Amino acid sequence: MRVNDLLLGLLMALLGVVTVWASRDFPTLPRQAFGAGTFPTLIGALLVVLGLLLAVRGWQQRGAWFTWHGQVALSRVWLCLLAVVAAVAGYVWLTPVLGFPIVSIVMLTLLIGWLSAGRWWLATGVAAAATLLVWLAFAQLLHVPLALGILEEVIY
Repeated sequence: MRVNDLLLGLLMALLGVVTVWASRDFPTLPRQAFGAGTFPTLIGALLVVLGLLLAVRGWQQRGAWFTWHGQVALSRVWLCLLAVVAAVAGYVWLTPVLGFPIVSIVMLTLLIGWLSAGRWWLATGVAAAATLLVWLAFAQLLHVPLALGILEEVIY
């Protein structure tokens, strides 16, 4: 099923507004200009802006609200859900041992490669880029330590 970009964009913008509104009362950190509400507010603002851009694109295309593109077997849906749950459980279990960079790249490569029907080069590139972006955002920008696992001895 394909949902019109206008509807999906407005839904994302609404989610962004709710996120910004819910994070407005989060406390700031002592002697710092940012606090617990900084990251949710930033994500909410991005959801509003990008959701509205998507809505404008949907408005310009003026397509159907919903379009069916064929049947998806229920077994495929359950298999995809099971794969995501297994990936999250594997991430929680393996990250302290192997470290965030290794687990993230491997898990994302496996999930994207499998869900994209075997486009392994694309999956590896997207997984490496996503891991790098998450690492830069959390470890470098927000100063949230991410487990290095076995890489800790190599890096330090």
